[in-house]
Amino acid sequence: MLEIVGVSHTYANGTRALDNVSLSIPRGMYGLLGPNGAGKSTLMRTIATLQTPTEGAITFGDLDILAQPEELRKKLGYLPQDFGVYPRVTAYDMLEHMAVLKGVADKGDRKAVVESLLNQTNLWNHRGHFIAGFSGGMRQRFGIAQALLG
Repeated sequence: MLEIVGVSHTYANGTRALDNVSLSIPRGMYGLLGPNGAGKSTLMRTIATLQTPTEGAITFGDLDILAQPEELRKKLGYLPQDFGVYPRVTAYDMLEHMAVLKGVADKGDRKAVVESLLNQTNLWNHRGHFIAGFSGGMRQRFGIAQALLG
């Protein structure tokens, strides 16, 4: 379960993007919806440990993610709306690299995970193509494969 308790975030320019947010989110898949400027991206970046809240606490199961962000990153899959890609890296190579960063050290295990994710996201036939040349939908599917590594 993800527990968010009293999380607030104020940027250096004084903009308060989150104001005492509290949520209990059980296991499952959820969407975060709201109007522009509502704080969705700020909340997701905070949960993903990409920024620290001004105040509050976030736990994932027994893990205090603000105190142990590296432990969460081993488990977390995060797909932002826009994400950059290296222009001359193939889908297979990039996913393999990300698997290494996620701690999949055994080469055989890594190969199995990468190939499975490329198949699940219907990118197998494009595994040798540069991600920079992918259509928007293909990039999103690649992002999903990358997020599922966590």
